Amino acid sequence: EFILHSPILDESGRAITIGKEDIEAGLLSGDEGRQLAHPICYSIKLRPPPDQIDDEALWPIDENIALRVQYPPEYPDVAPILSLDHEMNMMQFRSGQNRACMDAIRTAVETEAGMPCVMGCVYAARDFFEGGGLAVSAELLSTERIVDDDGENEESETNVEANRSGDTAIALKSVSPERIAECNRQGLDIANYLLGHPHTDEELQLPSGESDGNKGNGGTGTGGKGGQWKYTIGLVGKPSAGKSTFFNAATAFARQRGVDTTDADTGLAIGGATMAPHPFTTIDPNVGFCLVPAPPGSCPEDDWDLNLRERLSVGSTHGRDRKGQRLLPVMLKDVAGLVPGAYQGRGRGNKFLDDLTDADVLIHVVDASGTADTEGNALGYVESEGGDNSKEKRGAGSHPIDDLSWIRNELLEWVYANITAKWESVSRKGIERLIGLFSGYRQNQAFVYDVLLEVEKYLDRKEGRDHALDHLDEWDTGDVHRLVSVFLGVRFPMALALNKSDLPTAKQYVTDVQAALPIHGAHVGIPLCARSEMSFVRNNIAKALGAGSCKDTNAAPPEGVWDTLQASLCLREPITVFPVSDMSTYAPLAGMNEYAAGHASLPNAGMIQCLESAGGEAPSLWDSDRNQYFPVGNEQSTNQKCALRDAIVMKPGSTVEDAFLVLKTMGAIGGEFVRAEACGNIGDKPKLIKKDDALNKSNRILKIMTNKRTNWQKKQSTAS
Repeated sequence: EFILHSPILDESGRAITIGKEDIEAGLLSGDEGRQLAHPICYSIKLRPPPDQIDDEALWPIDENIALRVQYPPEYPDVAPILSLDHEMNMMQFRSGQNRACMDAIRTAVETEAGMPCVMGCVYAARDFFEGGGLAVSAELLSTERIVDDDGENEESETNVEANRSGDTAIALKSVSPERIAECNRQGLDIANYLLGHPHTDEELQLPSGESDGNKGNGGTGTGGKGGQWKYTIGLVGKPSAGKSTFFNAATAFARQRGVDTTDADTGLAIGGATMAPHPFTTIDPNVGFCLVPAPPGSCPEDDWDLNLRERLSVGSTHGRDRKGQRLLPVMLKDVAGLVPGAYQGRGRGNKFLDDLTDADVLIHVVDASGTADTEGNALGYVESEGGDNSKEKRGAGSHPIDDLSWIRNELLEWVYANITAKWESVSRKGIERLIGLFSGYRQNQAFVYDVLLEVEKYLDRKEGRDHALDHLDEWDTGDVHRLVSVFLGVRFPMALALNKSDLPTAKQYVTDVQAALPIHGAHVGIPLCARSEMSFVRNNIAKALGAGSCKDTNAAPPEGVWDTLQASLCLREPITVFPVSDMSTYAPLAGMNEYAAGHASLPNAGMIQCLESAGGEAPSLWDSDRNQYFPVGNEQSTNQKCALRDAIVMKPGSTVEDAFLVLKTMGAIGGEFVRAEACGNIGDKPKLIKKDDALNKSNRILKIMTNKRTNWQKKQSTAS
């Protein structure tokens, strides 16, 4: 619901009428030369979906809570002024919860920097509430008392931390370490089954000939609801494993606030995450866009050879890698190094773990050389006698497989401690309370319920425990570890970046790790040398900035980084949709040109230099002669390769209507949905589809028709 706080006036003082269904598009793309009088201020009410209207655990009790928006004259180049309007008191909606919601909204603003962002902010606020943001932010308010639904006081986070060593699981029966280890392993098998990945439990296989639409391609791990997927990959690993180096290679040195980014070799302010060979170089998370090769088979052109692609003039908004694979924009988040005992407060403790909740999948950057201990301290090599009496070098630090074990254990014990701290409440209130607790890890209730249901089916089949979720008071510590293991396995599937593989001791360690996969929540391991690949990126950025040619002879194209990013994206594969204006030529929507030429996720000149030097391809609207993107409306831009140019990353389970809403939010279309037609592959005959049809590979090329022309459609009609 849209609320206008004051009339919108032009420079002469006349009121302007703009429909609420496309308020932002109407304000920003009106008649040429029109100036609007400021301030422009309005609110958009934040309404829960029908199935959550009465869910006070997720949504504030004030049904009129709204996002208040005020445009500065320079918008969208300058971010809007945003706040939450409501009539709740401090007990009903605490200041910390308000801050947490506004942090999620500001993240959306940063993601859409320089672009219209209001509807993205609305969706960010809705995702915050639907994903259990109220609950998790309340948990983090350690100085306040938390009042439960039935009026009973629960322990504050401070008391939870103090009691984790002994009293938090008083309602749970203790079991042996061996049973806990076995339950953790069982949890991983269930998670792998849900994700459609290999596992060791044959009883989890479906009967021959049967299939389950929820398994594979992300399955339960999608989060339960459709819509645009602002995909985020989290980097984890012990200190000094090379996470920030990997981050810089992947993001082309995305600039970080408050950091001196002058490169020591070139003297240029290249940017990037801070790097040093000692623990905790990264204190606050580094965040930036990276380009990820699309999963094989996810794009219509994947089955076509390069000659056929050229003949059709297939484009790509973000460019292509050296294999011709389309690149997709994904957010990459590098957080501080993890040390043993973080869940108990060591190192940066729970702050590190909390930073991970934004991630959809994880990349564990592993020191494959084995030359550092578990806390990132360099220990070098030791020599031993080989089989032929020769001297062999091996790392004096921890074995990479041991690093995988304790890092997963930190994540597991973090969630386990949080859940068992409330187990007395769980045993009284049942599954609803359990769903609420797990929803606090940025997953909605549908996701959590699917995980719980699969665990219950497993217990019925394996241990004969019928309806185990109705008897939570009978659970033991092993049962909770199994449940947490499943949740983490599906919530945070992991790929391995086997870094420092160029060092002498790495070869055997890499072989050991790859032979052991899947292990400790990891499914694939890619050997690489992040420093060499980062040097290649840095040198090409310097070249693009006019600092001369590459001098580092050890630099190598970032193929290991790209392969690892692609492997992680495949663990929870999105649905990729290709909006077009014509189903025969696959021409893009003209309303997408602004995105394709100006979005914050587009690679800069340095990254494009890197792409082309590695044998890849620049984005379709990149003007190589002027070293910039073609301005929107420039006639030359229409001569570029543009068939199937644009791709939208959607969550599995998304519908045609979800795609329509995304395109409308982006300003690519206007009005209301009328009909749509689609096909799956180049050359297929289009077919009509309904707006509630699920999106998949059979209808990923999509044309949507509405009852209202957008500004670009009007100009197109006038010109013709």
